[in-house]
Amino acid sequence: MNMKQKQLKTGLGLFLLFILYTISLKVIDVQKVGPQHSEVGYATINEYFFDKIGTSHFWYKVTDIIGVFPLLIMGYFAACGLYQLCTRKKLSLLDKEILKLGFLYFGIAVAYAFFEKVIINYRPILVEGHLEASYPSSHTFLAVAVLLSAFYLFKKEKGIKKIMSFLCSLVMSIIMIGRILSGVHWITDILGGILLGLSFVSFYIATTNKFEGTQI
Repeated sequence: MNMKQKQLKTGLGLFLLFILYTISLKVIDVQKVGPQHSEVGYATINEYFFDKIGTSHFWYKVTDIIGVFPLLIMGYFAACGLYQLCTRKKLSLLDKEILKLGFLYFGIAVAYAFFEKVIINYRPILVEGHLEASYPSSHTFLAVAVLLSAFYLFKKEKGIKKIMSFLCSLVMSIIMIGRILSGVHWITDILGGILLGLSFVSFYIATTNKFEGTQI
């Protein structure tokens, strides 16, 4: 079995695990421990971590601000793709990495829209007096899916792109840790975001034979 097949199996395994994990949130230890008696799965574990960590306005603002970084990365590659399309005139002539990232970002957008409509649970706090969808953590999902894929793309490059690979990994770590410390998500929301993000990145890597020598 080659590396591509292994990575594809890893992606499928992670995505299946995410689906099973998501289903389990609706059936295992479901209690009305959220605001306005909203229900959450794994209630005992979630309530324990929320009581221990509490909420932090500082980390909420930090993660909200640097949470723009994944969107900027997506915008950068989208601009590269648009420029190439305008100059080369054909979609088939775009760099393969740009096309692969396009499919990845499309999948991210679909998943994001899906969980805006399909509510698994609500946040452990009210947002401006209202319940708000909390699963999976969108900040965590975007950080893992966008920044980890960019890290893999940049890590073999030199100069500014090498620095960008380090920055991507740093910001991703800060967002994941910061969202936990902010207290605006249940701990299971963070795990869900990580699982979904890793599955997407695994699928992306499975389509990529090597990362050096890109023209982006």
